[in-house]
Amino acid sequence: MKCNLLKKNFQNLALSIFGLSSLIGNAQIPIERQSIITATEMFLFSDPNEAIRIAIQLSKNQNNSNIDKAKINLILAKSYKVKGDYSNALRILYEENKFEFYLTDFEKNEVLLNKIEILSDLSLKAESKKLLKLVSIKVPGPKTPISNSYINKLFLLEKTKLLLNERKIEQGIQLLKEEQNKSTEIFKIYPELKLWFTIKLGDFYLEKKNFVVANEYYVKALNIIANQKKENLYAKIYALSGLADVFFYQKQNNKATDLLNLAIVYSKKIQNVFLQEKILQKQSMNYLALNNITEYKFSHANYIQVLSQSETAEQEAVNTAYNLIANEKNEKYLEYKNKNDFTIKNIGLFFLIVFVAFIYFWQRAVVKAKNLKELFNFLQITKNNWIANNSDKGKESETKQESKKIIILKETEDLILQKLKRFENSKKFLSKDISLAVLAGQFDTNTKYLSEIINSHYQINFNSYINNLRINYIIEKLKTDPNYKNYKISYLAESSGFSSHSSFATVFKSITGISPVKFIDFLMNEKNNSLEV
Repeated sequence: MKCNLLKKNFQNLALSIFGLSSLIGNAQIPIERQSIITATEMFLFSDPNEAIRIAIQLSKNQNNSNIDKAKINLILAKSYKVKGDYSNALRILYEENKFEFYLTDFEKNEVLLNKIEILSDLSLKAESKKLLKLVSIKVPGPKTPISNSYINKLFLLEKTKLLLNERKIEQGIQLLKEEQNKSTEIFKIYPELKLWFTIKLGDFYLEKKNFVVANEYYVKALNIIANQKKENLYAKIYALSGLADVFFYQKQNNKATDLLNLAIVYSKKIQNVFLQEKILQKQSMNYLALNNITEYKFSHANYIQVLSQSETAEQEAVNTAYNLIANEKNEKYLEYKNKNDFTIKNIGLFFLIVFVAFIYFWQRAVVKAKNLKELFNFLQITKNNWIANNSDKGKESETKQESKKIIILKETEDLILQKLKRFENSKKFLSKDISLAVLAGQFDTNTKYLSEIINSHYQINFNSYINNLRINYIIEKLKTDPNYKNYKISYLAESSGFSSHSSFATVFKSITGISPVKFIDFLMNEKNNSLEV
C-alpha cells in the first residue's frame, strides 16, 4: 500500500511539474524538465511502462532542446529494453545518431552499450562485437571522471557475457573479481553496478558447477536489491532465476519452483515476454523432475503461449535490427561515396541481409518445433501410439533437418558426445521416463544442442537413438543369456524399457527386419544346428 501510494504521489508530482513547466518562462523550463527527466529514471527497472508513459509525455513538449530530446530518448530506449520491446528500443537507439552532437561521451557510450546488449540477446553476436570495439574505454587515472569508470565497468560486463557464451569460465571470473577489487567508490555511487557484477559472478560459478558459491552470489544480489530505495525487479528476476537453477541442479525442485513462481510474477509486471519464456521453461522442467504432471501441464501450456509471443517479438526485433544496421551502413556509405553509382550493390547487400534473417528464423522455427514436439509427446500421447504413428515421420524429419544445423562450440559438442558414450554404457536408456528434455537436463545442456548432436553424429533422431540402444541391449541379452529365449515377449518389452508388447515388436522389426519371435526361433535353430555338428 505504501509503495503504491508513493508511486501515485510521484506520478502526480511529476505531471504537476510538467504541466507547470509549460506555463512558466523559458529560463525555468530546462531546470524543471531536467529534474523530471532524472526522476523518470527511477521507474526504469521497477515499472518500465510508467517510465515510458512519462518520457513520451515529456517528449511532446515543443520547448524541448536537442539535448533534452536525446536524454528523453535514452530513457525511452532503456525502458523498452527492460520491458523486452527490443524493436522500439533499437529504433530509438539508432535514432540517437541524429543527436550525436548533443550527447556527452558518457551518453554516446551508454547508447552503444545498450545496442550491444540487445543485439547480443538477439544472438547477433557479430554485430554486437563490432559495436563493442567502438566503445570509448579510457585508462583510469587520478583525474579520471567517475562516469568513465562507470562506462568501463559496463563495458566489462558486456565483455564477460561473451566469455560466458564461449565457456571461458576462469577468465571471466578472474576479470570480474579484479575489476570488483580495483575500486569500491564506483559501487557506492552506482549500486546497480555492484548488483550486476554479483549476479554475473553467480552465473559464472553456476556454469562452473560450483553451486555453493553460485548460491552465495545470488543471495547476495537479492540482499542488495532488498536494500534499494526502488526495487530493481529486472535484476531480481535474473537473480531468482539463477538461484532456481542452483536448486534444480541440486535436485531441490520444490525450492526452485517457489523462486520461479516469484520470478514469473515480476516478469509479468514488467511485461517482458523473453524473460517469461525462459522462466516458464525452467518451471516446466522442475515440475517434470518432481513428476507433478498437473502443474507441468499448466506450466507448459503457459510456456507454449508465451513462446509464440516471444518468437513473434524476436522475429520483429531481428528484422528491425537488420533494417536499422543496413540503413546505417547505407547512409554512411552513400555519404562517403557522395551518392555515386554503387547503389545497386547496397540494395543487393540489403536483400542479402533480409535473406539471412529469413534463414535464421526458419532454422529457429524448425528446431523449436522439434523441441516442443518432444515435450508434447511426454504427456499427450502414449509411447505406443507415438512409435506406431510417427516412426515414418521421424525419418522424414531427419531428412529435412540435415541442411539446417545449429552452430555448437567444438568443446561443448565433445563434452556432450562423451556424456552420450557414458549414457550408452549405462542402462539409463531402459527407463520408461527417458526423454530428450530429461536427458538434456541430466547432461546440463539444452534440447537443441543434444538433438542436433544426435542427428549429426548418429544420423537418427532422439527416439530412434533410444530405440536402437534398447533393441541392441535386448539382442545382446538374447544371445548371451539362455534364460531370455524362454521369456515372454511382454517381459522382454518391459525389461528393455518399452511400454507395451506391440510397441516393442514394432520397433524390433523395424530395426532387425524380423519379429522378436522369429529372431528367437533363429537363435534357437542356430544353437541346435551347432549342437548337432
